[in-house]
Amino acid sequence: MRATGRQRQRSDGVNTARTDGRGSLVLASLTGVLVLADGGLAALGLMVWNALRRGNLTGPEAATFTLLGASAAVGVVVLLLALIALARGARGRGVARFGATLAWLRMAGVITALMAIAVRLGASSVAGVFETSGAVVALADAVGALIVTGVAVRRSHHG
Repeated sequence: MRATGRQRQRSDGVNTARTDGRGSLVLASLTGVLVLADGGLAALGLMVWNALRRGNLTGPEAATFTLLGASAAVGVVVLLLALIALARGARGRGVARFGATLAWLRMAGVITALMAIAVRLGASSVAGVFETSGAVVALADAVGALIVTGVAVRRSHHG
């Protein structure tokens, strides 16, 4: 804001307001919704794991959704770190960077685990509709966490 009380206008005509190091509660709230969604995906992975243990699913059928559940459990932690960083603003820079690092490690872990599943259990473990959907959702969820943590890093860096 200018001293006149009006917002500054960028060269492309969009009004901007300075946050002065304060966090964005709207972005933090939206990240909270993503935390709940990841919690739901983790619960789904747990249900698939239980179905595997009861003998209702085979190993190749359950592998990608078990990976999805484990990845989503890590995603809850990553997104909670992003939520904290977004709520703290410029003071959350270290938390945001740590969350982004974990998000990249999670992405590498998901890709490595999918390759290991395909090699160890065979191509059929990632080729069926059920199996492929689990793999796609696991990858999409990890990419979503990368985007959110990237926003948190940028928001905390610029205040």
